[in-house]
Amino acid sequence: MSNVLKFDLVVVGGGPAGMAAALSARDNGIAEKDIIILERAETLGGILEQCIHTGFGLHYFGEELSGPEYAHRFIERVHHKGIQVMLDTMVLDLSTEEAEGGKGPAKKIVTVVGKETGFRKLEAKSVILAMGCRERTRGAINTPGMRPAGVLTAGAAQRYVNVDGYMPGKKVVILGSGDIGLIMARRMTLEGAKVLTVCELMPYSGGLARNIVQCLDDFGIPLRLSH
Repeated sequence: MSNVLKFDLVVVGGGPAGMAAALSARDNGIAEKDIIILERAETLGGILEQCIHTGFGLHYFGEELSGPEYAHRFIERVHHKGIQVMLDTMVLDLSTEEAEGGKGPAKKIVTVVGKETGFRKLEAKSVILAMGCRERTRGAINTPGMRPAGVLTAGAAQRYVNVDGYMPGKKVVILGSGDIGLIMARRMTLEGAKVLTVCELMPYSGGLARNIVQCLDDFGIPLRLSH
């Protein structure tokens, strides 16, 4: 194979888990030139970039940080350690190829494409998958309605407000009292929207008690349980 980049470790995903994995590998003896992080977004940080509320970093750094601040600590460490990063790069395929002559372990091949990198193949001794998770879609949670009609998942609304700078509405009802729903009730209120209520199907909230107090009670937003 020509034009193949070889690494000891390829990390797929540049969020906190991927960066922590790469940093741990570097600290345990893998040279910086032999590690690469692949991230499909234009920046490292993953979902933390849109989580502008505080509460991160207490265990790892011993202080309370916002999501972007927490991510920035890791990003600085990655750059300080000289770990290579490919941004705006999508992984298309993970496969194996037999070693030449059939001797030795099979090669791990990571096929990527990106605006700057083009179509490339990376050969790795090890691959770590750290792609995080995805929010379930409206269809997956059986919520009728569509985005143009103003029906959004909490994570989508969070990205619109915190990253893209768009307000998805001025009068809001939130279905579900998980932590992101509670946090977005407060966030929308702070941005000038009127949050009429947070409805929860169960007879108890799925969020932290502190978020119920800080995000709902402090702003006079009613929580309707068993609704």
